[in-house]
Amino acid sequence: MRITRLGGRNLQTLYLAIFGGLQLVFLWAYRTRFGIVIPIVGSALFLGLLLFMLRVSGRWTWKVAVLAVLLGVITFGPSIVAIEQRQDTGLSFECDCMAMDEVAVDRLMHGQAIYGVDWSQTQAAGYAAVWGGLDIQYYDHFPLMALSAVPVRVLTDAVHRPFDYRMVLIVFSMIAIAAIAWLPIPLPARFAVVAAVLLNPALSLGTWTGHDDICYLAMFLVGLTLLARKHLLLACVAFGTAAALKPFGLLALPLVLGIIWMRRAQPRRTRLQTTVIAAAAFALPMLVTVGPFLLRDAPAFYRDAFVYPTSLLPIGGYGFGALLVAVHLLPSDGAFPFAPFELATLAPAYWFALWGLARRGTLAQFVTGYCLALFAFLFFARYFADNYLAALIALVLCAPVLTAARSYPVNEVPSRSVPDGRVGGSTEPGALPVAS
Repeated sequence: MRITRLGGRNLQTLYLAIFGGLQLVFLWAYRTRFGIVIPIVGSALFLGLLLFMLRVSGRWTWKVAVLAVLLGVITFGPSIVAIEQRQDTGLSFECDCMAMDEVAVDRLMHGQAIYGVDWSQTQAAGYAAVWGGLDIQYYDHFPLMALSAVPVRVLTDAVHRPFDYRMVLIVFSMIAIAAIAWLPIPLPARFAVVAAVLLNPALSLGTWTGHDDICYLAMFLVGLTLLARKHLLLACVAFGTAAALKPFGLLALPLVLGIIWMRRAQPRRTRLQTTVIAAAAFALPMLVTVGPFLLRDAPAFYRDAFVYPTSLLPIGGYGFGALLVAVHLLPSDGAFPFAPFELATLAPAYWFALWGLARRGTLAQFVTGYCLALFAFLFFARYFADNYLAALIALVLCAPVLTAARSYPVNEVPSRSVPDGRVGGSTEPGALPVAS
């Protein structure tokens, strides 16, 4: 089955060729760190699968099976090798966020605070050279990023293995794969989504070094799958969990609520009730995970998680702020009101997103609208980091192959009420078309 064509080639073949090729380039470049076996085996698998894709039509079950082996070698392999090597080398090329996440997990298990604390006596102190040590004075992650790692830490302690935060990233990667496997789209399309997310070197390089963006992306993919399968409340909980991991997940809420409100076939009161319930389901993960830390020390949480990334973090990256610094209109440590710019661009982004969903209620349109909002938010943020850009690119690349699945239907009349989170019923004549 051929789904999307670009230049006479299947899009999934193009993703495999580009991302698999780039991934191997990096593996060969870093062979002194990860060894020669991974790039050799990975190259053989990659070339074999690429030839299989170009010469044989169909046989998607076999193609997906080979892709799974390829992912195991060139995506998860480097992380596993790095985890094993760390027992001898300690922290070396890992990012400072991973070092702080691990300390935060340890502090949580001992009932200690993770906000408003001194990190200078921990393993994070080795990153003091970054921005003059400013980066290790604040823990700017939401608490779920550390809380989600506690079960893995407990398990490693039980089997007497050293804990490494990349173990958590591997678990979330598996969750992402499971979510993609359950997407109601053809197998070739799922192949392309896996390649765009898990084979993408822009993300996998970050995972090797401990960047945690795959955690938020995995839960966002779970939300997409549940939304497509008409589990509205569960989708809201998944999107809310993504937001509890990284605030970018919050940008999905207006789209979900907009879809509910556009269901004109339902009475206004029913739509209002559904909107309130959906918003509550979305907020639940944030309330459960952030609430205790607000009760314990709200000023410390606010300082670390909000003041630092919006006012104290050096301006830079790939967005508007970096441009102002590059043309010497603003120093990197200067103050600038980025929030009004973000809000001003989010408004038209959501207008276009909701307009598109009203015309064509597919997951592709939902993801496209979300990417518009995410880009508007990130481009005018104080620091548009490379790992944020990688996550955005991965989602943009998923959109072209998601046209075969609906988002939560707009004009469908449910056969039962919403509270159980599942909506059934047949599509009315006025329902939005599903792109083939």
